[in-house]
Amino acid sequence: TMLMHVAEDKQSATVVSFPRDLVVPLPACENGGPAGGQPINTTLYYGGLACTVLTVENLTGLKIQFAGLITFKGVIAMSNAVGGVPVCVTEPINDPYTGLFIKKAGTVKLKGHDALAFLRSRHGVGDGSDLGRIGSQQVFLSALVRKIKSDDTLNDFGKLYGIAQAATKNISLSSNFANLDTLVSVALVMKDIPLENVVFVRYPSTTGVGGIYSGKVAPIQNIADQLFDAIKKDK
Repeated sequence: TMLMHVAEDKQSATVVSFPRDLVVPLPACENGGPAGGQPINTTLYYGGLACTVLTVENLTGLKIQFAGLITFKGVIAMSNAVGGVPVCVTEPINDPYTGLFIKKAGTVKLKGHDALAFLRSRHGVGDGSDLGRIGSQQVFLSALVRKIKSDDTLNDFGKLYGIAQAATKNISLSSNFANLDTLVSVALVMKDIPLENVVFVRYPSTTGVGGIYSGKVAPIQNIADQLFDAIKKDK
């Protein structure tokens, strides 16, 4: 689960990743749900994408204009649509759980099933937790931003509309986001943002807390409040 905020002056953007096991208050969604906190990934079960959006809005105090849900199959299709993503890895990766095998450190172009395996891998990177996996996902997405900007894709309307068409076929989009012109206009917002002003962060959180957070991820509320206060002010 990721939230992207673009500053009003279109000179910076922040992407916040939410750990799948982050325990949060659940709103009243379509299928109800138990009282108290639950891991954020359960929101899809209790009310689909709309429930996830409402949960994140309540958690961050931000109004979400557009949303999309991508499946494993969609990740494969979208990585192919952009021609693969060159990612730099700092060490070999061998994860039999996802089938990801990268022989040595360096830059490797990821597309199709390899891209999906990289995004899903926990056992091959970091400490084997979802928090380590978030790092890989952010590396992949930052590399994707660099590739699209360096390939001049954002100045090529033919390429842009091709990617937008692939998105409408492979991502479940909110009704106001499913129009090709809207997708392209949102993409064009990224054109003039300097790469150094695109920041990827993780929702402030920690493990090792008891109670309802036992075996899960707990928010660090005071730091989260500071983060979203800064985002609201476009800092």
